[in-house]
Amino acid sequence: MRIKLTLTPLERETLLPINYQYPLSGAIYKVLFNASPEYASWLHNGGYTSPDGRPMKLFVFSRLHIPGVEQRGITLVAKDFVQCTLFVSSPILEDFVGNFVVGLFERQEMAIGNKYAVGRFRVGSVETLPSPQFQGGPEGALSAKFRCLSPIVVSTMEEYKGKLSVYYLRPGDSRMGEAIRRNLLGKFEIVGRKRPKDESLEFKLDEEYIERRGGPEKTTKLIWIREGDGERETKVKAFIAPFELAGSVELIKIAYECGIGEKNSLGFGMIEEV
Repeated sequence: MRIKLTLTPLERETLLPINYQYPLSGAIYKVLFNASPEYASWLHNGGYTSPDGRPMKLFVFSRLHIPGVEQRGITLVAKDFVQCTLFVSSPILEDFVGNFVVGLFERQEMAIGNKYAVGRFRVGSVETLPSPQFQGGPEGALSAKFRCLSPIVVSTMEEYKGKLSVYYLRPGDSRMGEAIRRNLLGKFEIVGRKRPKDESLEFKLDEEYIERRGGPEKTTKLIWIREGDGERETKVKAFIAPFELAGSVELIKIAYECGIGEKNSLGFGMIEEV
């Protein structure tokens, strides 16, 4: 289920860190904590486990849509009480969605920030959105086009200077489609408690869009996680580009509900159908 929030800044000039995904993730956990401290702590400390042992949170959220925002140094500035829009999505209806909605009404404010800047918002409307009616053809397969509401992260492990290190895949890397498919299979098995009937999935980026933007490097950006937090600070490479998914209806639904790629609970991989 997908939830649309409208947020109104509490100050006339509201500052946010440029890399606000991690603070926004923390704000979402605080909302969950308002309703159920036990569930929020459990989810934050590990959450659900895929068949191959990977922890997964099974929720995703968009970037903030802030009309008229401007950049000032390492902060973003929203002026004149402009309403912001945020989308949050999860297939876990009773635990995640239920607690999130209850938590929003328990305390109708959100603080998003780090040591560089903090934006405080009042929660206005809370709207549940109908899911697209993904339906396959005679063989059960589906082809649909999507755009990103937040950047996509896909990685693999590669040897670097004698040890395995995380390597973030860029648009055009032939390994990306299979990595996305395997990730979605893990999510589906947690939610559906079985493997999908159809395990096929093809991921195809809009090459014309990428070329217009100047190539893979121009559609890829470096994003800080735990910015300014010493040794805990990390950097990830993520990209934004339209794409097409073709294959399993079940896997495409999971991509829509809890995000495509990795680090969804940190604000990566939220998509919407074109």
